[in-house]
Amino acid sequence: MNLVGRISVNMRPVNQILQAKGLTAGGDVQRFHTANVLRRIVKYMPYREGMLIKQTVASSPISKPYIVVPGPAARYLYYGKVMVDPVTKAAGFLDQDGQWKSRKGVPKVLSNRNIKYTKGKNPLAGPFWDRRLKAAEGKVLQTELQRYVNRKAGR
Repeated sequence: MNLVGRISVNMRPVNQILQAKGLTAGGDVQRFHTANVLRRIVKYMPYREGMLIKQTVASSPISKPYIVVPGPAARYLYYGKVMVDPVTKAAGFLDQDGQWKSRKGVPKVLSNRNIKYTKGKNPLAGPFWDRRLKAAEGKVLQTELQRYVNRKAGR
């Protein structure tokens, strides 16, 4: 007896199914997750006047699968190393008016000195804030995302 036959499956294309479930880039599952990460990551970022965080929130569209941290200070704050004048080996100096300054037109270079983050407003602040978030809250983020997907699916 020959049981081999043809089977026909009539279904929508995979990309349409993924889009309908909100699983594409820019879909509602991605937007939920990016917004959740953005909401949580700021407590691991340095906060003195709040500009880095405000610029990050304003520059990070939740429809994209990444967080944007703009500005010249973002890189060294992320890596947690002091940038210094290549000649003076100092981060800067106070002028006669007590204002923090750097030599004009001199690009700074990376040093081996760690930044001492202000912890008054963000006690969890430090370098590598994405890794710190993942280590501290990764399982919670995963659980919340799964709960969101389950709710969408009606489970």
